[in-house]
Amino acid sequence: MFFSVIVPVYKVEKYLSASIESVLNQTFSDFELILVDDGSCDSCPQICDNYKEKDSRIKVIHKKNGGLASARRAGIKVASGEYVFNLDSDDLIEKDTLECAYNIIKETNCEIVSFSYRWVKNGHTVNITTDGLDEGFYTEKEIETYIYPRLLMDKNMNHISYYLSGKAVKRELLTPNQLNVSEKISLGEDLCCVFSCYLNAKSVYISKKEAYLYTVREDSLSKEFNTKQILLVQDVINEILKNDTQKINDFNKQLCRYSCFMCFTILASAAEGSYFKSIKSIKENIINSIHGEKIACAEFEDISVKSRISVFLMKKKCYKTAFYFLNLCKCIKKLVKKG
Repeated sequence: MFFSVIVPVYKVEKYLSASIESVLNQTFSDFELILVDDGSCDSCPQICDNYKEKDSRIKVIHKKNGGLASARRAGIKVASGEYVFNLDSDDLIEKDTLECAYNIIKETNCEIVSFSYRWVKNGHTVNITTDGLDEGFYTEKEIETYIYPRLLMDKNMNHISYYLSGKAVKRELLTPNQLNVSEKISLGEDLCCVFSCYLNAKSVYISKKEAYLYTVREDSLSKEFNTKQILLVQDVINEILKNDTQKINDFNKQLCRYSCFMCFTILASAAEGSYFKSIKSIKENIINSIHGEKIACAEFEDISVKSRISVFLMKKKCYKTAFYFLNLCKCIKKLVKKG
């Protein structure tokens, strides 16, 4: 068995069949598909079982709801493939994704293949994201030279893809790092695992192929803004700190930039949604967590004017002003579109 494709499943009955079909219709057939029903309360468990009856390559795990980290841990424990490919249950992969990964691995013997993302909304591509590096094979030394400096975030707010999905990872490399991620991590589980994998990888292939199709869902937007995200990011930082990061020369600086960037992103999200009541709680969570000191030390260079002003205000602890500035940016953007 060459590939184990792991799909955590939870309340995605509208998207699940298409996601499964995108795997079953691969041009490369040497794989097993592991569907992990994470205690889904809709029709997903039955959909998984129905597909299992039709295709012998499919394994189904039914478990109590434990979150994404828990589901992926359950999947990798029964995986038998030489490489593991993670796919979210509302997303798709191109028909030749596994074949392309197989050819790259056979040619280079790399431990990780990282594909680019195509963000799709209502059948239309709305964005494309990559690792921001030249396509090709990276040796252990080249990983340290080119990937480590942007493992969390460089001075220009650039970073490698934090997503575990869309990557083919050697099972021997992925398993210990996946099992080491705390199941309590509910935001940033991907980064915790990807970070550890890159730290321990001896070879990586960065592909520009847009093999992973990320579904932009309208129904996934929360009606209420959760200010606790600030504290969840703190949990991610504490998880990352469990690693031996001595090989990363500017790790502490990257950590400060990552902390600042995530707080900025959460603040911007609140401003975009006009969640004015969240301002006080966001400020309190930042000041009373590890983020306050990290933001004060964060240094950036070539970033947008919007980001530069926001970071400046955050450093001055003017979070309310930063919120209203970002909300104003949103309003101006809407007016420009209408014009």
